[in-house]
This record gives sequence, structure tokens and C-alpha cells, in this order.
Amino acid sequence: MHVADLKDPLAGTPAIAICVYDASSTPQPLLDGTILPGGACGAKPCWKALGGPGGYRYRNRAATPDGVTDLKLRVNGAGELQLVAKGRGANLKLPALRLATPVRVQLVVSDGAGTECWESTFSNAIRNDAGTFKANGS
Repeated sequence: MHVADLKDPLAGTPAIAICVYDASSTPQPLLDGTILPGGACGAKPCWKALGGPGGYRYRNRAATPDGVTDLKLRVNGAGELQLVAKGRGANLKLPALRLATPVRVQLVVSDGAGTECWESTFSNAIRNDAGTFKANGS
């Protein structure tokens, strides 16, 4: 994977979504959060480029449209995608916790030229209770 695979959210081209699925019979995806490209969040741009091997950071304290307040997408030197997402507020539609493993998290990046999708599966949770789901991906 290369940073170019993430399109360019600074320029306002890709739509980015984070989707969460589990092994339960609950309607899927459990979470589908959209992060808009470009734009201003308060007096600052929502997106900025990260140094190093590359990537992007999104910050939106208003948590619009789907409750995501912070997103970091980084491609490390080995070409692996590292994703950290945070959210809060009434727009964040969280599933009931105690998720049924395995849990899959997808990052979907799409623009007029096509769609890219990356996925990580979390089979063994470090913590999985009514308040927190925490796991390392594979």
C-alpha cells in the first residue's frame, strides 16, 4: 500500500468510511461512519498531511456528519495501513458492546475513479464488555 492509495482528502476528492461488522446476527454493518474530504472545521482545515512515510489526519470537534472527531491514516515504511479513529456525540451511532468475535473493521476510500477497501479482523479481544471493545488486528 502507498499513501497515494488513500486518494487525497486534502483536495476534497475521496469519500472515506469506516465500517464495523461482528459475528452476531444483528443487522450489519454495526457502525458505518462517513468522513468528508476537504472542508473547514472551525477556523482550520479538517485535514492535514502527516510527515514521514505519509498519511493524513482529520480533526472535527463538531463531530459531523457521523460522529467522527479524529481520524489518523498513516502508511508505515512496510506499506501497512495504520488507522486510529475517535468519535463522540449524538451523531455517532455506536453498536451495543460485547461484540461477537471475530470483529471486522473496514476502511473504504472512494472517488469517481474507483473504490479501495482495507480490512482488519479482530479475533481475540483484549477487552470486550459493555463499555469497551479493545483488540489488536491481524
